[in-house]
Amino acid sequence: MPKKTMIFTILVIVLILFVSCKSPSDMPSNNNANNIYDDNNIVENIPSDAIKETFVEQNLPEHCKDGLYDKGEEGLDCGWSCPNKCNFAEKCGELTEDETWEGNIHVNCYVSVPEGITLTVQPGTIVKFHHDRDYKTFGRAGLSVNKGNLRAIGNKDKMIWFTSDAKDPINGDWMHINIDHSKNSRLDHVIVEFAELGISQFDSSVPITNSIIRWINSEGLYGERSTPIIQNNTLYSNGYHEIALEQYNKDAIISDNYFKNGHHGVHFEKSTGTVKNNFFENYSVLKTNDPEFTVSAGMESQVTVEDNEFQNTGETLFAIDDNVKSNLKNNQVVNGRKPPIFDYQDIRNFEIPYIPGDEEDKFPYVYADQDETRRVVKKIGKGLYFGWSLVYANGYLYRFSLDSKIGGDLDFIKINPETGATELFGNNGIISPRGLAYDGEYFYINDGSLKKIFKFKLKDGAKQGDFIEVVDKFDIPEADKGGTAGLASDGEFLYLVHRYGEKIWKLDKKGNAVGEIQFQAPGGSITYADGYFWVYAGCKKGICKFTKDGKLAGEIYPAAKDPWALAWDGKYLWALYRTSETWNDAKIYQMEILDDSLD
Repeated sequence: MPKKTMIFTILVIVLILFVSCKSPSDMPSNNNANNIYDDNNIVENIPSDAIKETFVEQNLPEHCKDGLYDKGEEGLDCGWSCPNKCNFAEKCGELTEDETWEGNIHVNCYVSVPEGITLTVQPGTIVKFHHDRDYKTFGRAGLSVNKGNLRAIGNKDKMIWFTSDAKDPINGDWMHINIDHSKNSRLDHVIVEFAELGISQFDSSVPITNSIIRWINSEGLYGERSTPIIQNNTLYSNGYHEIALEQYNKDAIISDNYFKNGHHGVHFEKSTGTVKNNFFENYSVLKTNDPEFTVSAGMESQVTVEDNEFQNTGETLFAIDDNVKSNLKNNQVVNGRKPPIFDYQDIRNFEIPYIPGDEEDKFPYVYADQDETRRVVKKIGKGLYFGWSLVYANGYLYRFSLDSKIGGDLDFIKINPETGATELFGNNGIISPRGLAYDGEYFYINDGSLKKIFKFKLKDGAKQGDFIEVVDKFDIPEADKGGTAGLASDGEFLYLVHRYGEKIWKLDKKGNAVGEIQFQAPGGSITYADGYFWVYAGCKKGICKFTKDGKLAGEIYPAAKDPWALAWDGKYLWALYRTSETWNDAKIYQMEILDDSLD
C-alpha cells in the first residue's frame, strides 16, 4: 500500500481530510472522481492521469486504480486492499445473547455461538479473521456454532465476506466456520476464502447456497452425520476436496454447482447423497503426484451421480470403490461449454497464483527441524501419504495405508524405522483406521466409521502379502453419537480419545469403560510413553505430555502441520504429520525431545 511519505514525494500534495470508512455521500463533493486516499486522509484534486499512473505503479487491485471510493467497497477497501482505513468492531469469545453483525467485523480469536443463541450476519458485512502463520503461536481465529445458529444471508448485490485480515492473504490464514448440532443455520450469498477449512457441519442440516468457496487449505465444505444441502455455489482452488462428506451423512444434496480448478471435486465416505446437474471444469491441472479424480466414493457409501457435465477433467472421472452402491447416469464429457451463470458475480480482492497443495504453495506446512523443544532426527515414509494411525512395536513402526494393494480394504504397513523399508499386509473389514495401539501381544485399531475397535495380530513369520488376523471386535463407548479418533495402550488398558477431545476413556481389553481421565486432546492423536500420554493439541505449544491422572506435565512444538498420529519407541517420539494432504513427502518424523518443560 502507498505510504504517506511516498504520496508526498510523488504527488507533492497536502493531506486535508481524515477518512474513517465514509460512504460516498460523506465525501467532499468537489471533483470527487479525482480523490486519492492514503492511510488516514483524502488527497484531492489530483489529475486523472496521475491517479492512474500512481495506482498502477503500486500494483493495487483493479478496483483501487480508479481512485474512487466505490459504493459497496467500504469494508473491502478499508485498511486492506486499498490505501485507506476504517473502524472494525472487534469480536472474540462466546456470545451470551443474540447478536447481529453488520458493516466491518474483525474476529481476533475464536467466536463461539452456544445453544439458544443466534448470530445473524447482515448483507454486505465484511468479517475478517485474525491470521497467524507462526507455528509457535498459530493463534488463528475462527467461528464455531455449538448448538446455536448462524444466519448469514446476503444477496447478489451485497455478498457477505468471511476472509483473512492479512494484507497479503493466503490459504490457511484463519481456521474455519464450524457448525455443530445446529437446527436452523443457513448460509446464502457468502464468500469464504483463505481459511484452513471452509464450512464444516456436524450433526446438522445446513443449506449452503449461492456462495463462493475458494483458496481453502483442505476441504472447501465438509460434513459428518449431517444432511447438507449444497446448491448454486462456485467452488474452486481448494487444497484437497471441494466437498468431502465423511461418516454417516444422509441424503446429502449437491446440485447445480460450478466446480473448477481444483485437485478433487466431491468425495463420500460412509455417506449417502446425490450429485446432480453440476458443472466440473479443469480438474486436469493437478501438479502433485496425488491421483486425479473428480467424484469419488468409498467405505460403503450410497451415491447417485447424474446429469453432470465434465470439461477438461483428466483421465479419471470417477473413483468409486467396489463396496459402494452407486447409480451413475447421464453424465457427459463436454467441450467448449460455458459454465453456469449465477445471479452473483465471482468478485475478488486478492488472488493466489496456485492451488493449495501445489509446489508453489506458500503456507508453512513444514517447520524448523530444530527449535528449543525438539530436534528432528529423521523423516521416513515417502510415498505412504498421510494417515491417522501409528504405533511402535518390537522394533518396528506400524500404520495403515490410504489405499488397498493387498486386501479389499486399507493395508497394514510394517516400517523399518532405520531404513524406511515397508512390508504390506492385507486387511478385509477395517475401513477407517483412526488410532492404533499395541499391548505387547495384540494390535488394536479404532475404526472411526464403523465405530468399533478391532483386536488383531500378524501370524508368526508373516510375510508381505499375508493378511492380518482379527481375533475380536467391540463397539466404542457412545457409539450412537459417532466415531472417534485416537487410541493407545499401556499394556493393561486401552485409552480412547473422546470424539470432541474433552476426555479419555479408559477401557479394558473387551471394550468396557472402566474409567475416564479428564484432559483436553482435541487433536485426536495419542500415545502412551513410560507413564505419560503424549497427545496432539490441548496445550500452548501443540504436542502435550499428560500424566495418567490428566495433569499437564510437558509440551513441545510440532515439527510440521498436524501430527495426526503419535508413537513412542522408548527414547524418541514419532509423529505421522499431515503436512499437505496432496504431497507425497516423508511424513513420519522421529523427534528427540530437547526440553518439554512448561513455561
